[in-house]
Amino acid sequence: MEANRAPAASDRLSDAIRGVRNFEAIFQIPAIHQLVLVRSRSQGCPISAVFWQHDEYDAQGRLVAHYFSFEQVNDLGARQRGWRKFDSHGHLVSEHDDLQYAPRVSAVIRNRNGDFPWQ
Repeated sequence: MEANRAPAASDRLSDAIRGVRNFEAIFQIPAIHQLVLVRSRSQGCPISAVFWQHDEYDAQGRLVAHYFSFEQVNDLGARQRGWRKFDSHGHLVSEHDDLQYAPRVSAVIRNRNGDFPWQ
């Protein structure tokens, strides 16, 4: 009978960065557009990393933008992540140093009486 071995530190780091990502929210893709995963790849020791490439298409199926994103963790646990957006011609539009998304406020918050809280 073979004893179970504890996973290596690099295995745990790899698992940590392969979490589920909502790229539509991160990139703030309009609901009528489609985001397509073109490719993803990962690498192991000494730095665990995942790289993604997405393409954004409008409602008519025209290419709108390319997105390149990554997340990596070194053997000491230092995390680095970010993404870049390029227009359909390959020009850099924006660059971000995180894979978090800023939630959009789509509704005005009202109190129980239906009034705005600052009135």
